Amino acid sequence: MSLYKQLWIAIIFLLSTVFGIAFLINGVSTSKYLEQQLSQKNSDDAGALALSLSQQELDPVLIELQLASRLDQGHYKFIAFTDISGETLFRRDNPKVTLPHHEWLAAIFPINAETGESEVLNGWSQMGTVTVASDDSFAYAELWHAGERTLVALLAAVILAGALGSLLLRAILRPLAQVVEQAEAIGKRRFMNLPEPFTTEFKVVTMSMNTLSARVKDMLTRESQRLERQREVSDLDSTTGILQREAFMARLKAKLSSEGTDASGAIALVRVTNLARMNQTFGRGPVDTTLKTIGIVLRRLTMTEPNWVTGRLNGSDFVLLAPEERDPRKVASTLQRVIADALLESSMRDKTTLPGACVEYASGDTISRVMTTLDAALMAADEKQDSSITLASRHSGSVVPAREQANFWRDALSQALESDGLILEFFPVLTNVGKLFHQEGMVRIRVNNELCPAGAFMPWIHRLDLGGELDRAVVKLAIKQIQRTGHATAINLTANALIDPTFSTWLEGALLKHKIVAERLNLEVNEASAYSHIDGFQRLSRRIQAAGAKLGIEHMGYRIDEVGKLSELGIDYIKIDGLFTNGISNNAGTAALLRTYINIGQTLGLPCIAEGIVNSADLQVAYELGASAASGPAVK
Repeated sequence: MSLYKQLWIAIIFLLSTVFGIAFLINGVSTSKYLEQQLSQKNSDDAGALALSLSQQELDPVLIELQLASRLDQGHYKFIAFTDISGETLFRRDNPKVTLPHHEWLAAIFPINAETGESEVLNGWSQMGTVTVASDDSFAYAELWHAGERTLVALLAAVILAGALGSLLLRAILRPLAQVVEQAEAIGKRRFMNLPEPFTTEFKVVTMSMNTLSARVKDMLTRESQRLERQREVSDLDSTTGILQREAFMARLKAKLSSEGTDASGAIALVRVTNLARMNQTFGRGPVDTTLKTIGIVLRRLTMTEPNWVTGRLNGSDFVLLAPEERDPRKVASTLQRVIADALLESSMRDKTTLPGACVEYASGDTISRVMTTLDAALMAADEKQDSSITLASRHSGSVVPAREQANFWRDALSQALESDGLILEFFPVLTNVGKLFHQEGMVRIRVNNELCPAGAFMPWIHRLDLGGELDRAVVKLAIKQIQRTGHATAINLTANALIDPTFSTWLEGALLKHKIVAERLNLEVNEASAYSHIDGFQRLSRRIQAAGAKLGIEHMGYRIDEVGKLSELGIDYIKIDGLFTNGISNNAGTAALLRTYINIGQTLGLPCIAEGIVNSADLQVAYELGASAASGPAVK
């Protein structure tokens, strides 16, 4: 029950009690006063009537006529005349008209007025006694009207007090709206701080909740720092601070097997030649300092382009992976430029050349094919003994021009979206007891009678700006699937769902039309999009939760330094990317990294799902580490 309802109930109760007690007290005092006045009136009327009779001839007929006339003219119960012997010569009663409410008023406030008696004299001789009793119905009518006035006053007082009380309560509770908002946010696993209100009670609550939020954020900050330290030990080159060869290859493998927009892009390789001679000339210390500077500028580059990945493949080869980029030469030029700037800063630029190679990659390529092509191109550039860049071809023979590819995919995707050519292929996500957490729907399209995986066309969805249409179509397919099977179903949304505010409005409307279905629908956004569009993600989260569906983040683990933002997003579960779950059965560092993510999820009350589990040993370890569920080839 709301505080406003409670306030109105309290006001009605209190004022009813006060007015009720006041009515009882006033009723008793008024009835006693009326009783006294009626008694006095009876006495006065009896005296006046006796005096009038004493001045006339006391003929019985005349007495009866005069008393009957007086009874008809006044408000009396009865008038009687008794002679000196006690015989009643005359008595007449007025018919009594009693209203129903007079009876219970008489029971509560009885008016027992004394009858008026007076002697009738003839000279000095007593002739008889006249008795008068006034009608008391008007007194009860007055009591009833007093009750009506009291009730009207009560209603007016309740309305006035309620209105004033509501305005006062609204002013008092204005800080409570913020407290409620904060409590609701914490209930949705979003920890936020509020300014402390002036109201003492609310101030204490807000301080406590702010402390809780601060502790959670501090915990997440410490965990992100610990994750970063673990990554530095296992993945980063000790000199430059960027990814070493094995870790970079794992990232490249993840991109090549991706089903998102990052499934294609460009990769560039630049070599710092004469590194051994530079060590002899300048000394190992200055050269290591220069390499650290190169690492710093490369990390700075990935800060401006969060999706890009840099690495050091060996002592002199530096690599840059740029998902979604269509111009490999531009990527290679960027890598070459930042390395040249670092060498120039150390006055070593003229002692070396920076040959480069670049190639475009796409979903379905293998690491060996990409790297073999890139190494061959770098070798050709190195033989020129200058800083030229060689553009390598992914395939032998002719290559389809980019414009023709764009036209082909525009036609294929438009036809699929317009003619229900999209298909969802489902894969199970199971808990440690084999229970279905949800089934994950991966989108496919049919091109030239062949089923095309998402990795092949998702980059073109992004380039052709068809993300909104794809998201709407996938949501409709998922709704139909849930209606058909009743199973909880997860689908992936593109970054457009976070950028376009109209999509979240459309989604809420579509889900509200299918309330039961919405409860079984899980929508997912990848980590990079969620962190890059925080406001859009929170807007989408509010809409989805209002409709009763769930929202999760998939492919987590790459943005370790931003894990503290988890407390602000308002999500229902997280999925750790297969890069960080692969090999956990024989790699203690990777297992520790997964365990840390699981701990973070448990602290926030979020189920943590391990993606991309490829063998039974890794699956068992994932469950032992506390993963709520798992997906991948090993999960059947």
